[in-house]
Amino acid sequence: MDQIEISLFPIPGSVSLPFSVVPLHIFEPRYRKMIKDSVEGKRRIGVSHTKRIVSLGKVNPNATLEEQLNSNQETYEAYPIFSAGFAEILETLPDGRMVVQINMDSRYKIIDELQQIPYKVVRCNPFLDMNQIDGLAAQEKMRRHLDQLFIDLAANHANKDEMESYVKSEEWQRQSMEVYSFAIYSLVLFEPDVLQRVLELQSISARISFMIDTLSEKFLQ
Repeated sequence: MDQIEISLFPIPGSVSLPFSVVPLHIFEPRYRKMIKDSVEGKRRIGVSHTKRIVSLGKVNPNATLEEQLNSNQETYEAYPIFSAGFAEILETLPDGRMVVQINMDSRYKIIDELQQIPYKVVRCNPFLDMNQIDGLAAQEKMRRHLDQLFIDLAANHANKDEMESYVKSEEWQRQSMEVYSFAIYSLVLFEPDVLQRVLELQSISARISFMIDTLSEKFLQ
């Protein structure tokens, strides 16, 4: 399995799923440099949820830019599994801030850390689904059941017609099973720790089943 070097952006409370587009407003000098280096070097950028703060920053506010980039700054322990993709700089503002989007292409797992300062670079393996136990017919049945659950749940919030139109649209229906198994989590608000659990599930069926169980519990409340 080919290992990949990825620039890592730890953001507390941020869990990005594959096939999503993640907008970012970059203002810290170290992360502006990370974006520039990664775009120029055609290196993926990962956005990871964090477990805890490892160390607090000790940057002199009057330090030069070079001193800031080479000093010990606030660091986080990142979850080892995250999504990553290639970044696109949409706009660079006069003060240097950047408006960026990252097109998450897949999940990755950290093998080791290559760089800490001025930003993290990690070596990763792709984090892939395991062999599917359920066949496509079983997955399609689960998908139809889940789409109906979305519609039924929306009825309790007075937007059933809007949800029904969305899940029956050509755009929604033509998604592959893999894309669908992640896209469903854009329709319901979850806490970051729950989304991290979803990110680490290694089968299409497991991700769809988790959502079905969650929505079924909502009906029982």
